Amino acid sequence: METSASSSTGAIVQPGKKKRTPTNPNNIFKPSSDSTTARNLCGIEWQAEHKTGTIAEFTAHWNSLTAKQKESYASRSKLVDAVNFHL
Repeated sequence: METSASSSTGAIVQPGKKKRTPTNPNNIFKPSSDSTTARNLCGIEWQAEHKTGTIAEFTAHWNSLTAKQKESYASRSKLVDAVNFHL
């Protein structure tokens, strides 16, 4: 059974997990080429139109979408996952 431990900074560190540094919101947004999440599928489309868009700009875009718009991406994500599962 794995347990969590506190680091010297007070952050909880789980054994076997790498410590992730915070992402700089001013970095250029680069969606993952192999992730099929709704957010990533939206990001792929957004990045095609905003070549030098930042992580902060994309986050603002994603957060501005309506629930219906996000559901459209979620439906596509499920479809892509189903197709990939059967390959």
